[in-house]
Amino acid sequence: MSKIATYIKLLPRDLFHTLFPDICLACDTQPKIRQGDFCVECLHKMPYTDHFTILDNAVTRHFKGRVKLEYGAALLRFRAGSIVQNMLHKLKYKKRKEIGEIFGEIAGQKLIASPLFQKPDLIIPIPIHHLKEKKRGYNQSSVFGKAVGKVLGVECREDIIIKSKWSESQTGKSRTQRVDNVDEVFELIRPELVRSRHVLIVDDVVTTGATIEACCLKLTESQVGKMSILTIASAS
Repeated sequence: MSKIATYIKLLPRDLFHTLFPDICLACDTQPKIRQGDFCVECLHKMPYTDHFTILDNAVTRHFKGRVKLEYGAALLRFRAGSIVQNMLHKLKYKKRKEIGEIFGEIAGQKLIASPLFQKPDLIIPIPIHHLKEKKRGYNQSSVFGKAVGKVLGVECREDIIIKSKWSESQTGKSRTQRVDNVDEVFELIRPELVRSRHVLIVDDVVTTGATIEACCLKLTESQVGKMSILTIASAS
């Protein structure tokens, strides 16, 4: 097809896009590029990490001495007031499920391209309480994990670790107190599925890491083979 023919074919779509633009998922102000999810400006300033090519990165250092990891990575750098915080807020509280799916697909592709990554046997999302999931409509970590699993060809299971109790607020607590606070709220109900297997634990964001650490400790108790961590974002 010639360039002119291609232009004519896309003209109605481009005109519609100009008159009724889809708004960028990151900034909520500029139109998305055609066949994309973000505007040009946000695409250029999206804070992707280098975790997929560096084994000793912010995520693995964060859990060093606390959890024995095979691999760890976050797709994006998290900063208060940033476009990343805006997107995670919409994913969790504004029913923008597609944000988790988009970043799950991107993260999955980066894992495949990574020279460090070893394909896991299973993906486990950090669970949320069933009442919170009912109100929200989904678990954002599961949305992300399923999208990653679709790219990798690995099953994402939500029935291995559940959050059986409502935990107290983590505000004002030390790291040890945060781990203790969530340690008893998680329940490992299918230990036989993780024994001697490589599990990839996924979540939306790493801040203190207490929730992920508590889930990792539950898996360790069941003689999990290897553990890796993948999140959408990681706080500096």
